[in-house]
Amino acid sequence: MNDFNHDLWQGGPWEQPAPAFPNPPAVRVPPAVSRRPVLRVRRRGRKWPWFLGLLSLILVICLSTLLLRQYVTPNFSIPGYLPSAPEEDYDWGDSYSTEPPSIPRAETGTGVTVPLLPVQGEAMDYVQIYEKVVPSAVSIEAASNEGYSAGSGVVLTEDGYIITNAHVVAGARAVRVLLHNNRILPASLVGFDAVEDLAVLKIEAEGLTPAQFGDSNTLRIGEPVAALGDSLGYRATLTDGIVSSLDREVEVDGTTMVLIQTSAAINFGNSGGPLLNQYGQVMGINTIKIVTEDGSAEGLGFAIPSARVKYVVDRLIAGETVQAGVFGFKVNTYARAGGGLELVEVEEDSDAWAKGLRAGDIIIAANGVPVTGIEDLSRLKLSLGAGDVVTLTYLRDGESHTVDVELIAA
Repeated sequence: MNDFNHDLWQGGPWEQPAPAFPNPPAVRVPPAVSRRPVLRVRRRGRKWPWFLGLLSLILVICLSTLLLRQYVTPNFSIPGYLPSAPEEDYDWGDSYSTEPPSIPRAETGTGVTVPLLPVQGEAMDYVQIYEKVVPSAVSIEAASNEGYSAGSGVVLTEDGYIITNAHVVAGARAVRVLLHNNRILPASLVGFDAVEDLAVLKIEAEGLTPAQFGDSNTLRIGEPVAALGDSLGYRATLTDGIVSSLDREVEVDGTTMVLIQTSAAINFGNSGGPLLNQYGQVMGINTIKIVTEDGSAEGLGFAIPSARVKYVVDRLIAGETVQAGVFGFKVNTYARAGGGLELVEVEEDSDAWAKGLRAGDIIIAANGVPVTGIEDLSRLKLSLGAGDVVTLTYLRDGESHTVDVELIAA
């Protein structure tokens, strides 16, 4: 069997073969497909055919130094390095930790939140988008005993709160942030959630340029977007594309994430960087891409919607536990001709059952907003978790009823 498709390809949850997406819409994923996090780069040394004796001596000295440094100080390498010769190679890593980094902890409960702002001003071209946002983009390196990983991040506040992917810093024993002005600062950990693949870091800084976050629920399929990050180590690379799909359910290591699908090129090193709309607002945090062994998959990148980023990050900064919530019922995925979604099953241990909802009822509104399709409920859940309450309006035998339903733990 091809090693690429063997089990989890020895790559952990972010490099596993992809099952078919759920219906609707049906998506046929080609064979030999992997979902990879777009981060980890571990350099292998250049192979020289000359002066082997001298090279052996140098290698012994270098290895001794590296082994010593492993127990003395983190082994960092500044992002931006790429192979300059064909004989130089890269190893994308063979495992991904889900453990929080063992770095100093920062204070929680500070009241910092992610503001989702409405669209302001005129649409910009890509030059203007880049110039607006690049001061808010950072490079992140995380050193562990196995090597180092490199990714990207977004400045949330002028005093040093940074948002990135959890898998960028997972398992690290030291993390540092490279700012737009080339200043390098050590980072402490505010919060970490491997399931949501989000982490919040804190650096001691003032006068940073925060990114502006927009509401991902306002995105439309076909809308222009851009991804910004350290593609393959090239710092602050901007790639353009469109919103290919919304509310795309992607399963990673048994957990289903609802993501934005984009055609903007997302490469290794982009993890944790922003997906931007045409107004320079952060609409998502880039997280994974789909790749195939034969290179047949193109333009299949995914980002965590800003609505979900806000929910998770707000709770991480508050020092609270993030727990995904579900309604406790299943619906017919196709909306009725007259609007609404018909319930096909209600879990008896859910609050929805306790409040009287049953199969056959038709959900026509949630929190006062008409429900026209399954995406309406999916997007609503992005900003909610277990224990949050949603006001549902439903029809039964032609009569309208309204109940407050508490989401249960997923």
